[in-house]
Amino acid sequence: MEIIQEDLAYTEDRAALEDVLTSVFRNISLEDALLYDIETTGLNPKSSQLYLLGILLFHKENSELIQYFAESVLDEEEILEQFFQLCKTKRVLISFNGEGFDNRFVESMAKSYGKLPLHLNLKQLDLFKLIRKRKKFYGLESCSLKSCERFLGIHREDRCSGDELISVYREYLQDKCSEKRNMLLLHNREDIQNLPSLFSFLAYENIFQGNVHFQRAEILVRDEMKEKNDNHQKDNSLQIKDLELEERQNSRTSEKLCLRFSLPSSVPVPLTLTPKNFLLEIKETSLCLTVPLYQGELCYFFKDYKDYEFIPSEDRVVHKSLAAMYPKEMREKAKASTAYQKMKTSFLPVFQEGEKVFKKTYQDKQCFIPFKENTFESISPVEYLLSFFKIHF
Repeated sequence: MEIIQEDLAYTEDRAALEDVLTSVFRNISLEDALLYDIETTGLNPKSSQLYLLGILLFHKENSELIQYFAESVLDEEEILEQFFQLCKTKRVLISFNGEGFDNRFVESMAKSYGKLPLHLNLKQLDLFKLIRKRKKFYGLESCSLKSCERFLGIHREDRCSGDELISVYREYLQDKCSEKRNMLLLHNREDIQNLPSLFSFLAYENIFQGNVHFQRAEILVRDEMKEKNDNHQKDNSLQIKDLELEERQNSRTSEKLCLRFSLPSSVPVPLTLTPKNFLLEIKETSLCLTVPLYQGELCYFFKDYKDYEFIPSEDRVVHKSLAAMYPKEMREKAKASTAYQKMKTSFLPVFQEGEKVFKKTYQDKQCFIPFKENTFESISPVEYLLSFFKIHF
């Protein structure tokens, strides 16, 4: 077995890495973590060999890369022993798809040698699992390690896949070619060396956990006539106005609400997302959700519709206790779809059913509430943001 060790300078801000890790595990420092990645000759541990295991350790001044390289099939057990000895000194095991592949492969190998799979005793952080569940949010076609690296703008020297390197390793066992050895080590080295950069995905995770701070709400107003004339210059026609609700309702405007939040840590890549008619902008430590306000008439549908009668000529319902005021031919039993009360005002779209929500039609899934200047005094802006994320991502 060959052991390759190298001290590395921190390419990421160490304090930022520490903050990200402690946001997942309390009272855990970087020195408690062990990052690892394995290279094998196949997916089935019963018929495949573990030929390379890479580890990254964190120290106060630098990080340390260690690679255990099997120069023959007889080195596999020794690689496992070295790995388990290190696991005894750590508290967290960090991987990319470790829970889906690496952990299981190593566990099976350990059992075949009569060893305890000590790596499973550690807390687990699988960055692949974390990123995959937000795949739609990141707009990733694939959640492979290289796709995630490209998202972050990380450049790799290695151009080979793990599958392609299987034949390279088998050839190396025969000819001991140093160039082939270097190809194998480079692939694993970059896999493990780039893992700390993927910690930055956890900065986005703060949003999904509601770990954001609400700053303010702003009304964006677009003059309808100007919108028709200057539709190709939409951004230039947007102005922030501080108008009273009555003034806004009486003016011919198309309104949007901008909710601004701050994030506890900077995101690595700015994102601009447009689910439906909403605009989500995330950059550095700021998040802005722009919500279109609905101007017009909507309906509130009574849940106890059987207690009402519908008056078609007036397009409204009255309670049964008052229905006698109308001749029988003017009224009919209300249905769930006709037991409504109309209101005309500015409405805010909401993303979960509430006690009193309005809709365009009974079947419509999009709900609204009347929007007032103090709306976000009665509902939490952070909870509103979370409900938006839950529906759209």
